[in-house]
Amino acid sequence: MNKGVIMALISALAFSILNVFVKELSFTLPIGEIAFFRGLISSIIIVGLMRYQHVHLSHRDVPTLIMRGVLGGMGMICLFYALSGMSLGDVSILSQLSAFFVVIFAAVFLKDILPKKAMIPMAMIVMGASLILHPWNYSTFNSYALFALAQAVLSAAVYTTISKLTNGGGHHQYEVVFYFLICATISGAILMGNDYIGPQGIEWLYILAMGVISVLAQIWMTNAYAWTDPIVVSFIQYTGVFFNAVWGFFVFGEIMTILSVAGGVCIISGSMYLSKIKRDRVMDMRETKVR
Repeated sequence: MNKGVIMALISALAFSILNVFVKELSFTLPIGEIAFFRGLISSIIIVGLMRYQHVHLSHRDVPTLIMRGVLGGMGMICLFYALSGMSLGDVSILSQLSAFFVVIFAAVFLKDILPKKAMIPMAMIVMGASLILHPWNYSTFNSYALFALAQAVLSAAVYTTISKLTNGGGHHQYEVVFYFLICATISGAILMGNDYIGPQGIEWLYILAMGVISVLAQIWMTNAYAWTDPIVVSFIQYTGVFFNAVWGFFVFGEIMTILSVAGGVCIISGSMYLSKIKRDRVMDMRETKVR
């Protein structure tokens, strides 16, 4: 099996395990405190890696780096809130809506022409989200789903800034992640305020594991994109939905409903098709330039 494929699978598994620790901690600790510790521990590890590999902070694109950090920090907190009130499987599925919002942002802000054949997968994604959220029935609508939607929107914005910083700006991945973690730590501290609750016993182990796994998952995902076709990596990342559903069932006794499964199929299928359309457009543009 290709090394990049293995890294993509491992990173998807690691991110799903991270979600388990966050959900477990959310039963006893405030979300702001969880975000603070996650950002603090991970930032310490990243600083250590930067010093070891002689990666230095640059003085270019600082506003964009800060924007990426703020958007990423807000997205992380929204994800943590969603995990505290929804099943792991549903949160993981709704997170895949970021592909939908990336296309929307590209059309609105970057003046990218939306291909006609993208309408069908986008309609599938909207239908899938509706099946999971079922907003037509207020009594069963989970307000925590709004945090999952917000996280998908913020993730789409983050992807845009990361692409600009790492591809066009030449910034090292560690530097980009560093700004994100610092902003996440500050955001968590502000949200926590005076509501600090001292972790007890095994909670400290969960907190430490959460910080370490988040950094490892990020590195593994970065290596996956470096070692194999990005479109293949993005497809493999969808296995995270399966991993989250499995952990939700065995750890928290969560069972996905038929509507959630059907919605997940629509969202994932539509997102994969959108990714393929995007890749085909990039390849066509490259061939046109060569000609």
